[in-house]
Amino acid sequence: MLSTLRQPRYLGLFGLMLVLATVCVLAGTWQAERFQDKRETNQRLRAETRDRPVDVTAALGKAAAPISDGAAQRYRQVTATGRYLSEHETLLRKQSVGGDVGVIVLTPLKTADGVLLVARGFVRQTGAATTTPAIPPSPSGTVSITTRLEPAGSKPDKFGQLPGRQVESVNPVSQARRIGAPVWTGYAELLAGQPGAAGLTTLPGPDLSNPAGGAEEPQHAAYVVQWYLFALLALCAPFVMAAAERRRDRAGQALPVAPGSPGPEPGSRDAQPPTGRAAAKAKKASLDDRLAGRS
Repeated sequence: MLSTLRQPRYLGLFGLMLVLATVCVLAGTWQAERFQDKRETNQRLRAETRDRPVDVTAALGKAAAPISDGAAQRYRQVTATGRYLSEHETLLRKQSVGGDVGVIVLTPLKTADGVLLVARGFVRQTGAATTTPAIPPSPSGTVSITTRLEPAGSKPDKFGQLPGRQVESVNPVSQARRIGAPVWTGYAELLAGQPGAAGLTTLPGPDLSNPAGGAEEPQHAAYVVQWYLFALLALCAPFVMAAAERRRDRAGQALPVAPGSPGPEPGSRDAQPPTGRAAAKAKKASLDDRLAGRS
């Protein structure tokens, strides 16, 4: 087999397969890093849901000088005490809960350390998108609530360009400009049974089997095995092909030639003189024929 592998075409094939195997190993290593990152992220998010609720200022700092944008504390339960600013309430449009399409009610909560955007719950859209469904009012006076943190976005909310008080995104910067007070960059989803949740559909909690979303952990692990297996197959390919060629050559040499059948075409591989063990066998067969008077 080594003599076959030394041929230029096999050397070229081996070089190509080496490049392909390198690419597969790099892809497998990248997937291994993604797998580890997904595991760590899922573990952190699950831990956030198990931790005892803390005050929103302890989790995010003061709204005027935040220590976090809420992304690292996603799903963390926080408490806040303040007054709902119903006059600045907005409706996050094109949302879906339980197969229904509607709006999420965003009501700012004014606290001593800033304004927290609270997603009080979901209301199903029963009419056209240009209409505003009936929204249960938020309670008046001072309330204490427990919520679940979510990171906000930076996409323009298009307030004033849409019907009623509808918005397209949770944008704390735009909200702060309209309210005229510092707003935390992360918003909060109100838990069931809290002040302000009455008459609204509670927003569902995260899927803790894969809270980070996207591909699940076993899927990333399968990708790792897949890429490394491809690399191994690429490295084995030249050896497998060389072994198959040797078997074909041996099978061709072992085929008997029928009397009167035409010989191989001049210049073809079969017309080349045998070498090595094949030549020795041919020489012995010729000697035997002469001794037996067959030639």
